[in-house]
Amino acid sequence: MVKVEKDLVGGREFFAIVVFMISTKATDMTATTIFDITLNASWMVIIGSFLFILPAFLALNFLLKKFQDKHLLEISRAAFGKWITFIIGFILFSILLLNTSFETRSYTDQLMTMNFPKTPTFILYLLFLLICLGGAKKGWESIGSVAWMVFPYVTIALTLLVFLLTKDNVVNRMFPIFGPGKWEIAKASFKYISIYGDGLVIAMMYPFVKSHKTYTKSLYGALIYSVMIMALLYLSYALLFDYQSVGKITYPFNEAIRFVSIGKVITNIETFFLTFWLLVVIVKFSVYIYLVSKVFGYVFHIEEFEHTLIPITILILLIGLMPENQVENIFVLRNQIMTYGKYLMLFLPLLLLIVIKLKEVVKG
Repeated sequence: MVKVEKDLVGGREFFAIVVFMISTKATDMTATTIFDITLNASWMVIIGSFLFILPAFLALNFLLKKFQDKHLLEISRAAFGKWITFIIGFILFSILLLNTSFETRSYTDQLMTMNFPKTPTFILYLLFLLICLGGAKKGWESIGSVAWMVFPYVTIALTLLVFLLTKDNVVNRMFPIFGPGKWEIAKASFKYISIYGDGLVIAMMYPFVKSHKTYTKSLYGALIYSVMIMALLYLSYALLFDYQSVGKITYPFNEAIRFVSIGKVITNIETFFLTFWLLVVIVKFSVYIYLVSKVFGYVFHIEEFEHTLIPITILILLIGLMPENQVENIFVLRNQIMTYGKYLMLFLPLLLLIVIKLKEVVKG
């Protein structure tokens, strides 16, 4: 397969995309669910989950280098054949579709609860998805360009936020350092490895990154950067609110940005941080919609998969409107997807590597 130059993204753009896809999980209700289990040691879960899923990243990266021009499902077809890959692809499509539906609805509820309480859910959700659809229709290269364009400003805003939060932090809230215990942290770390699942799913776009070296450096750089950012934000929440409060706060990030001020004169600056957060979220879900359509196109042999972007977005809207509230959405539906989806993310790359190696032994 010859890579078409106009479809490729560089290392900086790919780095920004992966960071936005993963690190935003520190700004939604994922933080609340993790704090509910591991209390003030929740920042350790972020590191532990990454260590658990790291072997899957290493295995998949080895396979991508070996096949060079193939994405995740094409490697699966080389290992398992057509029909098993169809099943894997359909499961992956279903997980991506449901996860995108429930997450977009969750972010809409977050916006509505904290910033637009009088706006009807359907109107705000529809508008949000239309903006993300517009980004997805611009294509992979354009999404990458926008991601890198806003990345420096988002970094500055995030650095400013963490700095402003430090004046209200209480260091003693870190202790006991292991919270409910090392075993509870280990269990929660395994449970939430799907936090980094996006870093594996993005391998569907491997043929559209300039080179394997670019892909590898950008991916691992983005993963390490995301781990640092999320761990820092989780720690900031614990030091600011105390773990007992964070477990009861629906949206810790939104509460944190309401908490900051610059001196006694400049207050209520949450709009500044909200603007950059919203830009990141739009880029994230533009990529999600694009990826869902990409997987759908491969599974059902649709070469021009871009034509499915609008129907897929409509399907996301319909599914996302089904949960009656964010409690059902996050604590029931999304948690179920994370619980079962993590096994596919964790074991598929390792299984692919084993099967490919066995085939080489048999042939050799």
